[in-house]
Amino acid sequence: MRCSTFFYLITAGMIFSNRCCLPESRLPLMRTSINLLVPASDPSSTHKTSLLAPSPGEKKVMDHSQVFAVFDELVVSHEWKINPAHLKIMLDTLICAITQKKTPREAWSSLIKVGEHGESVGIKVATEPGALSGTHRELVEIIVKELRDAGVQSEKIMIWDRRRRDLEMAGYFQLTGVQLQWIEQGTGYDPEAPFFSPLIGQLVYGDLEFQESPHSFQDWIHHTQSQFSNESHYALLLSRHIDKIINIPSLCDSIYSGVHGGLASLSLGVIDNWRRFTKSPYFGDPAIGEIYASEIIAPKVILTLMDGIALEYAGGPGPNPSHTIPYGALFASYDPVAIDFTAAHLIDEQRCIAHLPKLAGKESHLQSAEAAGLGNAREEKIELISLRLQSLKGRM
Repeated sequence: MRCSTFFYLITAGMIFSNRCCLPESRLPLMRTSINLLVPASDPSSTHKTSLLAPSPGEKKVMDHSQVFAVFDELVVSHEWKINPAHLKIMLDTLICAITQKKTPREAWSSLIKVGEHGESVGIKVATEPGALSGTHRELVEIIVKELRDAGVQSEKIMIWDRRRRDLEMAGYFQLTGVQLQWIEQGTGYDPEAPFFSPLIGQLVYGDLEFQESPHSFQDWIHHTQSQFSNESHYALLLSRHIDKIINIPSLCDSIYSGVHGGLASLSLGVIDNWRRFTKSPYFGDPAIGEIYASEIIAPKVILTLMDGIALEYAGGPGPNPSHTIPYGALFASYDPVAIDFTAAHLIDEQRCIAHLPKLAGKESHLQSAEAAGLGNAREEKIELISLRLQSLKGRM
């Protein structure tokens, strides 16, 4: 059910950024709704083929973007216990609203070709922030079940991230009957799917072209000279085996890119030699958008679904429990730029409440992604739609 749109999610500072933050005692009042008029945009502002296009090769101009949001304060307790029943209602409300379908089965099958000759689906999770503020396995478990119910065969569903250890620490090895994949020391990178950039990076263990310790002096000379490269490689899993991507980042900040959202967690999470893009003054700009815009990623992403059960506002993308709060939200959009723009504002407002400086330009890759045609990074072009939940009793 569609309700009024809202941009005062955290404080009025989202629109009036020079205002002081509200005291912590008024936090429950931060999720209010207002009407937001969305003016038509200049059609020339977006021109590149991306996931926003209805079919590969067809260009589409977005006058504005929609970000759907659903809140339930009961989905997570202050002891970090997740209520699966409430979480399922949140997810079902969200997926039905964004696809305009009546049931989750209809919603998922409208996004993915199902059946024996159906498409393979890669669920990209963000596990680097850990079990507390990463993509929660309880959410992914519900999604996997609903995909199966919609007709996606189990062997065509993959849950994946960069590192096995991150998946393990986030609790994903507790899931049964699912296919877990990881890139480093796992499926690896594709030598035939390179990404070039003028920036030079030092190769480390796990990068495709990293060489082990030399055995001779001549090898050592070659070794020290060749451990730098301007070349990265996309994950083999993504370039050759996954047809569609459900991207599930979490609501988390990042020292590398300001926000560890739909763009950064996916782009930086599927290539090697990525560290070169994240240093000052770049912070992933414009590389994050350029990596994402590839035919290997953009046309495959069918949905960005942000896990806002928790909000980590400092110290990300690694785990930082002391700067993480229960938040009880889910967001969804076909526009990864718009959903990350929204996340950046939510993170900034919580940082303000905690008397921390704002992200201060570290999220500038969003503006570059907008210029590249991947979505909208301006408030007047984003419609934030708050969805009203029915009671748990009424949905059982």
